[in-house]
Amino acid sequence: MKKILIPVLGISIGFVFYFMNSSPLRIEKSFDGTFTLTPAESALLSFDRFAEFKPNKKEKEETLTLLKSLDLYNKNNSLALFIGKEKVEKVKAFIEENKDELLLEYDSEFIWKSGSNKSLLFVKDASKSIQISDIVLSIVKADSTIEVQFAPNAKRVLSGFSMKYLNRPILLEINGELITTVKSFGKLENGILKIKITK
Repeated sequence: MKKILIPVLGISIGFVFYFMNSSPLRIEKSFDGTFTLTPAESALLSFDRFAEFKPNKKEKEETLTLLKSLDLYNKNNSLALFIGKEKVEKVKAFIEENKDELLLEYDSEFIWKSGSNKSLLFVKDASKSIQISDIVLSIVKADSTIEVQFAPNAKRVLSGFSMKYLNRPILLEINGELITTVKSFGKLENGILKIKITK
């Protein structure tokens, strides 16, 4: 009887170790903030349209001159406008004064990514945003990077959203602050998104 029990016990212990070693590492959820993705809209278009709607050529030219002086003109025709730090407060005041004419869509708003020398200005349409804090497990901030650990099922959500807005940068906000823009989520390593912090 003993000769039979010993190998059975050995097999049982072997199975325990096998499942311990083969089971995936479980990461507990520690993030309890908001994590929002939104396709970027063109800030340049808002200001071009603002000038175009002026009633005559003289007012249109004067408006274009003003916009150029505030860095609200982009020769590269990119979605973001790059505003010099010495002009940011003037631009914010200009937007506040004219926001009803600048933003014609109900859910649209201007959003800033601050920098030490220049700040980026985008437009976001909140009706296209998705809030995905449920699939964000943790966020770790270091000196120059932010590491976001996603849940195992996150890749399908992230890929689907970026494919829906293909060739458009995605605005990534953490707790209401624009952190960065991403073009895709194809390079996640072990579910981790690494973001370089620019100052």
